Amino acid sequence: MGSAEVLRETRQVTDADSAERWGNVGLPVLSTPAILGTVEVLCDALMKKHLDAGQMTVGVSATMQHRAPVKVGRTIEYEISAPAFARRMEFSFRVLDEAGEAVSVGTHERAVIDVQKFTSRLAD
Repeated sequence: MGSAEVLRETRQVTDADSAERWGNVGLPVLSTPAILGTVEVLCDALMKKHLDAGQMTVGVSATMQHRAPVKVGRTIEYEISAPAFARRMEFSFRVLDEAGEAVSVGTHERAVIDVQKFTSRLAD
């Protein structure tokens, strides 16, 4: 990723994405955790193609606004804007409903780590 890149991915909101899954009974709508989880996966995918063997990325921070509900069964589009590749990257994102309105906006920062060094810090 020598220069900025935009990734767009369309998905249908499923029961697995629902706020009900997170304890909000009676709210069959897209949940905040589902948005953040999908954003993490998409940002990681953008970085992954630039990594060396033994490297991976980890989430460092996230900020977001969840502006409007989207019912289970509806379609949404994730739009991830990535800067030029670096060891630490801050992505901006939007989630758009079927009318093109932003239901969520925010940023997500990821960092490249050496897997062996990172996991060695977890030893008891």
